[in-house]
Amino acid sequence: MARPDQEKCRLCSKLDSQEAQQRHGPNGDGCWNPNVCHNRRSYYRHRGVRNHVRKQRRRGQQTEQALSEPNVSTSIRVATLEVLAPAVPAAVVHWYRMTKDSPLHALGAELWMGNDRVAKVEPIHCLGLTELQVKTLLVRILDVFSQHSGIKLERFRSSVELHPQNCPIRPCPLYPEVRL
Repeated sequence: MARPDQEKCRLCSKLDSQEAQQRHGPNGDGCWNPNVCHNRRSYYRHRGVRNHVRKQRRRGQQTEQALSEPNVSTSIRVATLEVLAPAVPAAVVHWYRMTKDSPLHALGAELWMGNDRVAKVEPIHCLGLTELQVKTLLVRILDVFSQHSGIKLERFRSSVELHPQNCPIRPCPLYPEVRL
């Protein structure tokens, strides 16, 4: 049985490398191990994609095994077919916050049609906004995306958690303008 995921390492993987070393290195809580932590942080950042690819490979191997029979030669080629899926609009929200429990720094959104991003709402600082105001903002974003796509969008299909250090808005409370 696999070891359970370490919540501390999962949260650390969201930080950039310098901040992670500062928090968990000798001046922090001391758990940073350069021989292990770089790989572990990469594992936690990319594990969703790796698990998806692994699952797809397993499905492909099962399909090939089902198609092959013991009396059939192994030189049979499997045809790769392309199926065009309908381009359905999907809204994705980007949350800029440390953890789900910490205050929301900013939020942004994207509208996707199939594999193409067709619209984007630049990140907006949420400092000082109440929960009701944030919900109202999300409803407005969905309304704008609905008008753009011509199809009523009632909810976000996916959400992406981003660290506030990745906030692209300038000036930003995390990056105040330097005045001399």
